[in-house]
This record gives sequence, structure tokens and C-alpha cells, in this order.
Amino acid sequence: MFILAVAMVVAAIPAAAQDDILMLGNAGGMSGFEFDNARMSFFNKADHDGDFALSSDEMGEAMAHGGARLFEGADLDGDGIISIDEYLEYGNQLFPTLDVDGDGVLGEDEM
Repeated sequence: MFILAVAMVVAAIPAAAQDDILMLGNAGGMSGFEFDNARMSFFNKADHDGDFALSSDEMGEAMAHGGARLFEGADLDGDGIISIDEYLEYGNQLFPTLDVDGDGVLGEDEM
């Protein structure tokens, strides 16, 4: 029940424009929470058919409109789509890679 409630709340987060990604967070950068929210917003906007997965066409179209490395995903099981689980897992691996100084916040130069 809790997972469903969290999923519903996350799905209700308004979509942030990709072009405004540097405006997310405070002047000090983007926290892990803000990073996750931005990625989830991107996923929801890119998932045109609402199947909780991104086809190569959906991902390609979304990234063509100014997608940054922040929004990348990976088809971890090789089935031709990026499921919500794969997208979230990739984000969990990506944040520490981008956070070069390890302070838990992505500065403008790390994005």
C-alpha cells in the first residue's frame, strides 16, 4: 500500500522543463532528492503511452528536445525498452558518478 501511495505521489509531480534543469535546486546545486524528482518528471513526460517503460522511440524523442546526461537511462536486461525500474536503477548509479566532489549535491559544473 505504501509503495502504491509513493508511486501515486511521484507520478503527480509536475513536469519540469528540461531547459530549466539548472534552475532546479538552490544556488548550491541539486540534491539527490531534486535529481530523482527531475528524472521522474522527465520519465513521466517521455512515457507517451503510459506503460511505465520507454521505447527507443520515446527515449530518442525526449532526448532530442534538450535531454541532458541527467536523464539518460539504460536497457539493463536488453529487451529493447527502458522500464521504470531500469530507469530508476540507472539514476541510482548515475548520481554518484556525476557528483564528482562527493558532497551529495550536483553543482552546475557537475551537471
